[in-house]
Amino acid sequence: MMESKQISSTYLIKLIAVSIGHFINDFYMNLIPPILFLFAQSLGLNLSQQAFIAFIITSSGSFVQPIIGYFVDKKGEPWLLILSLLWISFWMSISGIVNNYYLLAIFTGLGALASALFHPLGSAVAVKLANKSRGTSLSIFMTIGGFAFSVSPVVAIPAVKAYGLNVLIYFMIPGILVALFMFITKLHKVEIKQTKTEGSVERGKFNMAAVKNVSFLVFISSSKVLIRSFLITFGVQIMMLKQVDITISGLVLSVFLLISSFGTIIGGYLNDRFGSKRVMLSFNLLLFICMIIIALFDGVLIVMGFILIGLALSGSNTANIVMAYELMPENLNTATGLIMGLSGGLGGLVMLLYGKIADIQG
Repeated sequence: MMESKQISSTYLIKLIAVSIGHFINDFYMNLIPPILFLFAQSLGLNLSQQAFIAFIITSSGSFVQPIIGYFVDKKGEPWLLILSLLWISFWMSISGIVNNYYLLAIFTGLGALASALFHPLGSAVAVKLANKSRGTSLSIFMTIGGFAFSVSPVVAIPAVKAYGLNVLIYFMIPGILVALFMFITKLHKVEIKQTKTEGSVERGKFNMAAVKNVSFLVFISSSKVLIRSFLITFGVQIMMLKQVDITISGLVLSVFLLISSFGTIIGGYLNDRFGSKRVMLSFNLLLFICMIIIALFDGVLIVMGFILIGLALSGSNTANIVMAYELMPENLNTATGLIMGLSGGLGGLVMLLYGKIADIQG
């Protein structure tokens, strides 16, 4: 009994450590974009240059995830998580003292590469720690990291406005402290080598059926990224077109983002209880219904549609990754890179196309 409690306590501490590391990683990934307008004032950046910096950060942190994940599957060790956190904290923090556009692009691009390493490796560690409750463990890891999206602007904008861009150098401190915490909890000693299980795809046996299924999962994940980006960007405008007051529209969008964060936890728990396929089908069906409501209805119904679609978009996140793991049991980091990285990058690119269509069609 005592041994079971000790194992549970050790698991929880290490899960908290890797999840806080995820939060700090995502904090740095979202540190620069919200304050690009202040870089523009300091370095004389035009809108195209600001957009390119944001694109560099997104691309470095997403598109290369499958590639880095592949090499991590071959040679990767958990201690790289600690190194990646120190790496991203250094490059993003010293971006505040650069004096030209090109250095800013290089520094932020180099820093974002750490995120492409942290996400697949961190997810693999969270799953390995969990044993049978991997859905819940993975959802905790993802949810805590997701909160960083809303924290970064709230912290960065007031600090830089008050003290200037040079203050960013002090933002390196949280990354160093959390990296130290991860080291103290011995996260670097977690064994992530996978053992083959019955029915799993053997190394070298990744056949066309598995390729097709993983591609379908990437398509689903990319589509959800696109829908989420579209609703965040144009959600308030859509509700205003449906005669919803602008103040209420802003509040609804905030609730949508909050529900999205907790939806991952709910989906992870249900994944362990009912299985990945059922969770995937249920939440995607809810997503389809919510999209119809948002497109065709107004008033109270569109508000309910916006709130529920936050749950629908995030509820199957864990199931998506777990299913990819089952298809690629010997390449967990590559699988995560495909679902979390490549999908995010593709969804963001298609969003640019939708913006152009919206300009033309209304």
